[in-house]
Amino acid sequence: MPTLTVGQTLRFSLLNKTRKHLRGEVEIIIDALLSMFAIKHTRNTLVGNEYVRGVSGGERKRVSIAETLATKSTVVCWDNSTRGLDASTALDYAKSLRVMTDVSDRTTITTLYQAGEGIYEYMDKVLVIDEGRMLYQGPASEARKYFVDLGFYAPPRQTTADFLTSVCDPVVRQFREGFEDSCPKTAEELEKVFRASAAYQKVLEDVHDFESHLHATGHVDRRVFQESVQEQKSKRVASRSNYTVSFWKQVLACTRREFWLVWGDRTSLYTKYFTIVSNGLIVSSLFYKTPESTDGAFLRTGVVFFSLIFLGWLQLSELMKAVSGRVVVARHKDYAFYRPSAVALARALTDFPLLIPSTIIFCVILFFMSGLDLEPGKFFIYLLFVYTSTICFTSLYRMFAALSPSIDDAVRFSGVALNILIIYTGYVIAKPILIADKIWFGWIYYINPVSYAFEGALTNEFHARTMECAPNMLVPQGPGIKPANQGCAVPGAVPGQTSVSGDDYVASQLDYSRSNLWRNFGVLVAFCVLYLLVTVIATEKLSFVGSGGGALVFKSGKKQRASKADEEKGGNAGDASMLAAARRTQTQDEVLGELVRSDKIFTWENLTYTVPTADGPKRLLNGINGYAKPGVMVALMGASGAGKTTLLNTLSQRQKVGVVSGDMLVDGKALGNDFQRGTGFVEQMDLHDETATVREALEFSALLRQSRDIPRHEKLEYVDKIIDLLELHEIQDAIIASLGVEQKKRLTIGVELAAKPSLLLFLDEPTSGLDSQSALSIVRFLRKLCAAGQAIICTIHQPSSDLIQEFDKILALNPGGNVFYFGPVGDNGSAVVKYFAERGTDCPPGKNVAEFILETAAKGGQRVNGRKVNWNREWRESAENRELMDEIRRIKTDRAKIVAEDKTVPPVAHEFAAPVWEQTVQLTRRMFIHQWRDPSYMYGRLFVSFIVGVFNGFTFWKLGNTVADLQNRMFSPFLIIMIPATVLNAVLPKFYINRALWESREYPSRIYGWVAFCTAEVLSEIPGSLIAAVVYWVLSYWPTGLPADAPIAGYVFLMTLLFFLFQSSWGQWICAWAPSFTVIANILPFFLIIFSLFNGVVVPYSQLNVFWKYWLYWLNPSTYWVSGVLSVTLTGQTVECAANEGARFNPPSGQTCLEFAGDFVRQAGRGYLMNPNATEDCGYCPFASGAEYLDSLGIEPGYQWRDFGIFLVFCFTNWALVYFFIYTVRVKGWTFGFGALFGWMEKVGEKVKGVFVRNKDSSTEKSEV
Repeated sequence: MPTLTVGQTLRFSLLNKTRKHLRGEVEIIIDALLSMFAIKHTRNTLVGNEYVRGVSGGERKRVSIAETLATKSTVVCWDNSTRGLDASTALDYAKSLRVMTDVSDRTTITTLYQAGEGIYEYMDKVLVIDEGRMLYQGPASEARKYFVDLGFYAPPRQTTADFLTSVCDPVVRQFREGFEDSCPKTAEELEKVFRASAAYQKVLEDVHDFESHLHATGHVDRRVFQESVQEQKSKRVASRSNYTVSFWKQVLACTRREFWLVWGDRTSLYTKYFTIVSNGLIVSSLFYKTPESTDGAFLRTGVVFFSLIFLGWLQLSELMKAVSGRVVVARHKDYAFYRPSAVALARALTDFPLLIPSTIIFCVILFFMSGLDLEPGKFFIYLLFVYTSTICFTSLYRMFAALSPSIDDAVRFSGVALNILIIYTGYVIAKPILIADKIWFGWIYYINPVSYAFEGALTNEFHARTMECAPNMLVPQGPGIKPANQGCAVPGAVPGQTSVSGDDYVASQLDYSRSNLWRNFGVLVAFCVLYLLVTVIATEKLSFVGSGGGALVFKSGKKQRASKADEEKGGNAGDASMLAAARRTQTQDEVLGELVRSDKIFTWENLTYTVPTADGPKRLLNGINGYAKPGVMVALMGASGAGKTTLLNTLSQRQKVGVVSGDMLVDGKALGNDFQRGTGFVEQMDLHDETATVREALEFSALLRQSRDIPRHEKLEYVDKIIDLLELHEIQDAIIASLGVEQKKRLTIGVELAAKPSLLLFLDEPTSGLDSQSALSIVRFLRKLCAAGQAIICTIHQPSSDLIQEFDKILALNPGGNVFYFGPVGDNGSAVVKYFAERGTDCPPGKNVAEFILETAAKGGQRVNGRKVNWNREWRESAENRELMDEIRRIKTDRAKIVAEDKTVPPVAHEFAAPVWEQTVQLTRRMFIHQWRDPSYMYGRLFVSFIVGVFNGFTFWKLGNTVADLQNRMFSPFLIIMIPATVLNAVLPKFYINRALWESREYPSRIYGWVAFCTAEVLSEIPGSLIAAVVYWVLSYWPTGLPADAPIAGYVFLMTLLFFLFQSSWGQWICAWAPSFTVIANILPFFLIIFSLFNGVVVPYSQLNVFWKYWLYWLNPSTYWVSGVLSVTLTGQTVECAANEGARFNPPSGQTCLEFAGDFVRQAGRGYLMNPNATEDCGYCPFASGAEYLDSLGIEPGYQWRDFGIFLVFCFTNWALVYFFIYTVRVKGWTFGFGALFGWMEKVGEKVKGVFVRNKDSSTEKSEV
């Protein structure tokens, strides 16, 4: 786990594999493991990953070995564990495996790609297989001789591992002279020969001797082993259990690890507290100093309601942690560290202390700023309910995470569940109405934990509270009217009293009772336990972690030419027949003949690259010189962290931060705006639109990157040739996401070749993750490209001797971006060997030259006189470097003359090959296809619209015309405001992924520009948004009984369409601006809170805080949506108060209600007398029409089209902001001042971390002393 330190990782592993009375040895074992693998200096360093800064890649591999050693297993298997490591680091890794095997006396089985001779020599035995058949098994030192004796030829300096894999490849293998016909060739023949060999008989003898030993000793070894394993277990662990410590010990260990994880990721913790404080202040300001009178009754209810759901809403972030941690949990289950349910319980136990400060901070802010009852007992009960409801929300989310296959499903289900819980809490619709009138879904109230928390917290707040009737609620009013003849227009009021009891208010309005306080708390706790129990069962019974090696998936309607992707290579593994190889050679010649030939030369001189860091500027490249000519292939080599990829990105103009200095010229001239379009760049990570097919990816590249002067049919014909060239014909209709490692690498190269790069081809680790023969096949193809006139610069990690021979020159880097060699390879590496031999370091015979270079640079060297060699300085002062500089100057001078003498008119240099219209059309088409093939995105949005629409429509089924129904007619349209919280969580990741692909590969390659990207993103969202809007409107509008008049229904329909368009575009511009997804997750609550609460519904305009009232209310888009929809749906609505609604008062003796209160009603201009002719128990309904109710909300009827227009402007503004931020932030690199802010925050964070680390280091030193 990236946010654990190395020491914590090992300590946790050992705690789960060590019984109690041996726990004192844990620290001793940790020290031994760290020393054994030479990583003692990393004890307090985070493990890290590609996103979290930690130990290096090689050190991380050794941590994995040490963790595996802690399992105390007798057999350990490793699958291609050296992938992505340079040769030196891979050798250290293999050495660690050797040490682990020897020290712990265990069996190690490993598969290795492109293994160097040094790695191979660490192995005792080797197994060679092909097509599932055993071709050889025996001592590793005898394998080469075995196959040579069969007739195979092993070239000089070819590693044994490369030679063994070449035996299985009919295209690459070579035969000794005279053995071309007699040597076995097929896997079946090789297996037959092996089974008849002495080597196979030795295998059978070894097996027979072992079985005989077991039989002769009565299987005593097995019994001793079983007894030893049982002795290592805790007493409470069953003998048949796979685990070493008891379940509760596992829970305690996992709980400790959860705290370590939180502390290791303190930045996220501090960010969360910042979000809580800032949003708490915003919400509190909305309810600031809630009136003590009846004017504050509804507001006080809102304070309690939002207190209960806000922290629960923020806990949605736990979904990502729960789902993303599955891979680690599955691996640790295989290691028998702990049961998956132990993690579920540990996370729950961790919540208890971690949520206490969050709850206290939020509750203190909201409780005191909003003016809730300051009685200490009430505060702590309020705090208890908020805390417990937050625990309950968190448990609910984790339950959905445990039941969901993916994070998208978990977010979708949790978001919809949150909306349902909010609707059926009793705040939106009072409990009596839910139970009595909402027969469809009213029962949800009883299974809603928030409803019990709401009743408990609300009755606690209103208990023993006396509220004076607000003047605007006192009925009737006028000169000479006595309090005995007045009533208060609030539920729970008693005629003749000008104050209202809080207990009576909640009892009358919501049917709540303070006597249920602790029952409600108990039910809330029971729900927490229930959700936790389901989570525990689900984590034990369900597993959504894939096993890898899935089937190839083809697009609909295409024949599946392959059914199962090979786990290592995928489908077509490159075992083509000789006839196929001949056809491929012919196709290669055709394609190579069509490449755009260029005689331009690219030079770089004194190239330096510096980036800003928390500790000041850091130089990553230091004065690098070199050149690339047509027909010359340059290999960039160096240890991990030397700067190979950095140099490649700098040369290809892909750096976005930092300062680049030095000269980069083409034919002695500065780079033009078409430089990046004229180059190809093969990414190391194989970045593609995963839902496209192989052919579609190639056609997309060809159509948008080849010259606009080339006809479309010629571009597509060229794609056909590329497909044949790279052996992609059988998988041309396969979905990219289902391809294997080698297939994706070939596709990545094909995408760049389809563009016909005219100047240069850059490749970053094109052989990473491939076996030796696949890597050699790709490099040999690059050699042919180079021979056809292409200039190639390629970084490479673990080159074999055969592979390095394909390159013309080597540019070798040391850490810090320092060149220590740039020159020819020579025949069998003779030029390289000569250079280092002249400086006192000889390359042993048979040694791989590439490995020799890296090992020499990493370990340093000595001259004959014993003085150490600084290879960086040695190169700078060498004659070879001076020759290089002379050559660069000559190139610049000669090429500049040739260009100056060339009188031909150069073609217009377009930054992009295709016009903007063509870019937009092709990209929009691709995005629509993406949505069609990945329906989970669209289904998720339709699911939300359908579920929320159904619950809205049937919860507010056929509304009447009482005051309660009038309020429900307001809340029914208002519920649409809750949808963005779920929809944005789907829109934001999708846009962010598309933006990342565009920024990292497709824009730097000048495939399409920012206008096409923005337009395609906007257009691709519109159909789905409109469909979702129609679904929601149909399901929510008609069942509720809102006006069926065509103008009104049509207006609401149009506003619903606009709303769904608005929320998609809203999420897009937020993502266009935000620098990272972490920032998006942290700023999103600000937007959603303002959008949902500051629109006059939760707090009417007249009661808004002055600070927000005159600007934020009017800047909030939802203000105009709510105003427009409510003004058309409520204006013509008549109101008839129910018997329990309105104000009740008794007129003076001898007067009717009309005689006594008629003048008041006329002067008020609002409401009516319910029984004007009665002489007692008069009823006053505060509203006679929907227009009067709108007036209480500060909404003026008749401005619906103004509101429509303004909301439409907000939609267009969102789209405009997408273009604006993509251009300014992504293209131009503007930060609007936030870059400095984030940089300052990072510096502060690093200093704080440094203090903790220093304190921890000092305490460790003291304890060691």
